[in-house]
Amino acid sequence: MDGTNGDSKTFHVSFTASQPTSTISIALQTAVLSPTFIANLLGNISVCLVICGTRSLRQRPSSSILASLAISDCSLLSVILFRLIWLYDFEAANKACEHFIVLFGILLYVSIGHICVLSCDRYIAIIHPLRYTEIVTRTRVTLALLVAWVVPVVSMLVFPLFYVDSDSTQFRPSIIGCSARSTSEHLLMHKVHVVFNTTLFVVIPYVVTILVYGHIAKISWSQSNRVEPGENLNPEAADLRRKKRKEMKWMKTTGNESLIIRINTH
Repeated sequence: MDGTNGDSKTFHVSFTASQPTSTISIALQTAVLSPTFIANLLGNISVCLVICGTRSLRQRPSSSILASLAISDCSLLSVILFRLIWLYDFEAANKACEHFIVLFGILLYVSIGHICVLSCDRYIAIIHPLRYTEIVTRTRVTLALLVAWVVPVVSMLVFPLFYVDSDSTQFRPSIIGCSARSTSEHLLMHKVHVVFNTTLFVVIPYVVTILVYGHIAKISWSQSNRVEPGENLNPEAADLRRKKRKEMKWMKTTGNESLIIRINTH
């Protein structure tokens, strides 16, 4: 689609990848992509069904995060589906190119947000196990999930309306083979929007997740090296116990956290 108004930009939406002509290549890609698509779909559906069918999981607010994450995990499915369409109907893939990129971007940002929320939930469960049920309530979890879903949708669908010309097509990264090439530089507002999305939906969640798990690792390490009363009386036995604690530190941390949550739930 072209847009030409005086000194306005001209965009050409096209599909950068060429359709494979080899029957063997198409068959091999289909043999790999189809089972992956089905396995991913069935896996996410199973997670939702297990949570919905188990009373103890339904009553736990954190289970809503897992169910919502399973739904948002369709970002991979959208790419696989688009690839299959591209293999067998190049024209349809070319027409749906930009729409699939928007869908993929939204679901990707939503998934990253869910991972960040889930990391914070595990952090609270480990650092404040006795206050977990007081801090992590159903209302707060619902609010966090609404933010994780609504903000990416608004940013990807609503914000571009304020700077995209009706006669032109917004530039989008070549993620799944689509691109929009322009005859001049992209709009300044679009560059600001890209930086905004990258910072808010990618950089900040990853930094928070790294800091959260880094703190958990630090606490686990300090607990594994803690000296118990009487250890100095038998250094060899103390060293053996210390090595065992190091091997089991992650299992102990997650196991104790799950046990405390179960006790608080019941």
